[in-house]
Amino acid sequence: MPNGTLSTFLEYVWAPFLALFWWFINRLTSQLDHIEKDKADVGAIARMDNQMHELDRRIDELGHTTVPRPEYKADVSLLHRRANELERQKEDKVTKIRVIDTTKKDESP
Repeated sequence: MPNGTLSTFLEYVWAPFLALFWWFINRLTSQLDHIEKDKADVGAIARMDNQMHELDRRIDELGHTTVPRPEYKADVSLLHRRANELERQKEDKVTKIRVIDTTKKDESP
């Protein structure tokens, strides 16, 4: 830097900073593209859901399982009801949230 001023410093370093910023943006967009590529679309999820229902229906038709299907379905529905009940109880219990400031010290004797 001949003059030693900020303007001459910026003349010399703007290109490396721009290159670093460009490299960072390219890495970020490539990571986002990779994430988007692996994500399932709505149609695939709907097809998978239909296939699962079809498989469940076929198992019901066969009736050859270690646990009788009505008992299994009742257990699953009880599990869902219990999870929903626990969620509601949790919501009902949280009524007040206190924030305690621990940075202040109690100066009373």
